[in-house]
Amino acid sequence: MKSRSSTEQKQKFTGSLIQAHEQLYYYALQLTEDRDDARDLVQETSYKALKNFSKLKHDEHQNAWLYTILRNTHINNLRSGHHKNIKTNRSDQELQLSNAVMPAYENPDRIYDRKELIEKIRCLPSSYAKPLKLYLAGYAYKEIAKMTDVPIGTIKSRIHLAKEKLKRCYHN
Repeated sequence: MKSRSSTEQKQKFTGSLIQAHEQLYYYALQLTEDRDDARDLVQETSYKALKNFSKLKHDEHQNAWLYTILRNTHINNLRSGHHKNIKTNRSDQELQLSNAVMPAYENPDRIYDRKELIEKIRCLPSSYAKPLKLYLAGYAYKEIAKMTDVPIGTIKSRIHLAKEKLKRCYHN
């Protein structure tokens, strides 16, 4: 039988998890660029967090822990081939809407800068934009090469050239 304090802690954590749900959803939406995939990712994150609640040592690190679980789950889904099931026929308007939704706690200047960067990346040819987006999401060159089925040297070159093109856009 669980102790009363352990049960109370889990109930408190569950309440905090529910409160963080919207912010986790917005973060998942940024990663997946698809509402259904974002909802699935948040649900899986919630399940893993509740299942592994006993591993959380400090309550003040709870949000960071949740974001880490969400990001790692997303990365694992991509590595396992789950990304191949993601819809690819989304309209530009839907993508703009997905990218426009940002967490409420984020600085407005950062939101504007991110939107501007996303628009500039969107103007790049897809052969440059896709590897750059994956790189900015935290993937290693080797992982990007495997996910896109392109040689690692080509990936490094495309990311470098994409960065250079973006620099020229900002300096003009």
